[in-house]
Amino acid sequence: MADNQNANLKPCKHCGQMMAKSAKVCPNCGGKNKPPIYKRPWFIVIAVIFVLGVIGSIGGGGNSSNSGSSSTTTKTETANTTTQETKEEVIEYTHYDVSEMMDDLNGNAMKAQNKYKGQYIEITGRLNTIDSDGKYISVTRSDDEWAILGVHCTIKTDEQRNKVMDMTIGDTVTIRGKCTDCGEVLGFYLDIEEIE
Repeated sequence: MADNQNANLKPCKHCGQMMAKSAKVCPNCGGKNKPPIYKRPWFIVIAVIFVLGVIGSIGGGGNSSNSGSSSTTTKTETANTTTQETKEEVIEYTHYDVSEMMDDLNGNAMKAQNKYKGQYIEITGRLNTIDSDGKYISVTRSDDEWAILGVHCTIKTDEQRNKVMDMTIGDTVTIRGKCTDCGEVLGFYLDIEEIE
């Protein structure tokens, strides 16, 4: 009987405690235990498309030398046009107050993830945590000084670290960046682009 129980358990990637194989979140530390990237359905689909593309390019590549050079010229022109469009692309941020984000998360985490994840947003809230290594800061709702759960903001550049060095916990801050994740246990994750 003990062997059957052990067969259904696996160690948590974060804390090492045993947990059910079917669990997505560790009951001990709350860490997410997602399957490896190569076992995810979207990765398999991308790999199949890539392999089919390679096979197609190998099979259809040798008609004549003139058509090959013409194709190369077109691809180069397209690449140059795309590069110019990317440089001119301006990111527009949607402004949210952290209080609004947390209310959405508490009301329906799945809906909040659909609304915020992958979006470029500008948030305003109370600075709650400054990491001693300068890797992240945490911003919580302004209307609750005891709030713990909020937006985990990852610091990307030395310029951002220097701005954080001049801040104090309790300051009201405005941050622009891309929301990379959202969950009912750990709140929101944001990659910082700008800090005010």
